[in-house]
Amino acid sequence: MKKLLFVLLVIVSSMFILGGCGSKEDKSGSSKEATDEAGALAAIQEKGMITIGIEGAFPPFNYFDENNELIGFDVDIATEIADRMGVKPEFIPTPWDTIIGGLQAKKYDVIISSVAPTEERKAKVDFTDSYYTTGVQLFTTEDSEIKEIEDVKGKVIGVATGTTFAEEAESLGAEAKFYDSDLLTFQDLSNGRIDAVITDKAVGNRIILEHNYPFKTVGALLYTEQPGITLNKNQEDLKEELNKVLSEMKVDGTYEEISHEWFGENIE
Repeated sequence: MKKLLFVLLVIVSSMFILGGCGSKEDKSGSSKEATDEAGALAAIQEKGMITIGIEGAFPPFNYFDENNELIGFDVDIATEIADRMGVKPEFIPTPWDTIIGGLQAKKYDVIISSVAPTEERKAKVDFTDSYYTTGVQLFTTEDSEIKEIEDVKGKVIGVATGTTFAEEAESLGAEAKFYDSDLLTFQDLSNGRIDAVITDKAVGNRIILEHNYPFKTVGALLYTEQPGITLNKNQEDLKEELNKVLSEMKVDGTYEEISHEWFGENIE
């Protein structure tokens, strides 16, 4: 009887020890993941560099010039932010339709590429305070039969893949045709393959000016957006630092200088 009791005690003790180890292992794994996320800012400071996902095909916000140099409003803002953080910026050009996936896969630390928060995006990633306000516009050719926004019903509208513009086109009763960049939408509009384009007003105006397209805007802004710097979730230290730097840039006038250089006005 004593022998049986001893065996039972050994079995129960073993189960308790094993169960305790399993619980501890789960907690430590969870803690490690939380620590990794919480240490995002420290990791950037330690390597002396912040890697930045950027599309590179969205003038005047971010694009490659004739010398294949990455330039634009987003680029200047990002460079100033990195400088104030005491690190170097490394830009990683990424197609728009995979840019958020690349962030989630940690191919770069943040995205500074005019990404506007939407409920769908906020479910996957986090955003800082907005770093500019923009408006979305409908463009078409000067001789188009589209005179009012309502006239696009049943028409084909070009939009960049992965943007919020397709939803707007469809809500107007039009068919959205997808392209890899806004430059391509305007090219097809010029060639008569689509009836109109929906994109950021500043972007559209810049493309029209640079390529001398005979295009016009139609109606008022469809809606406004306030893009923010995009980062992975649970990186509160990094988010706080980015917001602090953005605020300082706006207070001391640096932000306004960059904005005037690209737009002739403050787009805050």
